[in-house]
Amino acid sequence: MPYIQLADIADRYSCDKGTRGPSSKWSANNYVDVYQAYLHPLRKKKKINLLEIGLGVTGPNWDAKIVHGGNTGGASMKMWKEYLPKARITGIDINPASWLDDKQVKTYVVDQGSHESLSNFLKTHPDPKFDVIIDDGSHRADHQQVTLEMLWPSVKPGGLYFIEDLNDYGYGGKTGGPHATPDTISTRDFFKRYARAGEIAGPNAFRSTDFLSSIDDIMFHSPKPRQRPRDIGVEILRTVLGRAASGIMRLEWVADSERMVVLRKASKA
Repeated sequence: MPYIQLADIADRYSCDKGTRGPSSKWSANNYVDVYQAYLHPLRKKKKINLLEIGLGVTGPNWDAKIVHGGNTGGASMKMWKEYLPKARITGIDINPASWLDDKQVKTYVVDQGSHESLSNFLKTHPDPKFDVIIDDGSHRADHQQVTLEMLWPSVKPGGLYFIEDLNDYGYGGKTGGPHATPDTISTRDFFKRYARAGEIAGPNAFRSTDFLSSIDDIMFHSPKPRQRPRDIGVEILRTVLGRAASGIMRLEWVADSERMVVLRKASKA
């Protein structure tokens, strides 16, 4: 039997986690090798619960730019369903995505920036304990932190929590753009400082940081996106204009600015 590559599945569904991306208009993030390294041991296990925040679907609450070429969205749900055929897969998004629901997949409408909305989701989910949680939602630092604090108790001992698309659009960093949260430290900066020195940096969006004591490991990853020619042209122009942070590569694409963090929850003693 051939060895299943997550990249092949991601690219078939035009998932931005893969190596080709949703279309020629959107670069691929190339996260699949990271996910395969962590999740391959779970492929054949029964009763694995996976939750993903952010489904890449259009709707009345948010115009998801990732949906291209008539695609209905939800590429990652389709990818996980095929790669983890025995898993129960839950997806939450600010837009409804009920057409993705079946015996294996269930979606909910949730605002990840709202404590109340996240709390209601946990109350209504039939089994709110997850082996894997993936935050591929709004990418805003405050939303990432609110979601992490609210959902971390639902991670099973030894479970994994992935936060994608870390960026510097937080306190002390860049202040413009759709992900800008100048009143909240970037999630990347928060965890880099916590991992290095145990520092609880602020301002942050956590109401309590007690959950940090149950994090067993913090792992950063810097996969390089597969750039389109247009991306390179834009970065050259930014360099000429003096707006590039490092050569022709955006700050979030260089090795010392990790794009993903993986948190492992401590196992039961």
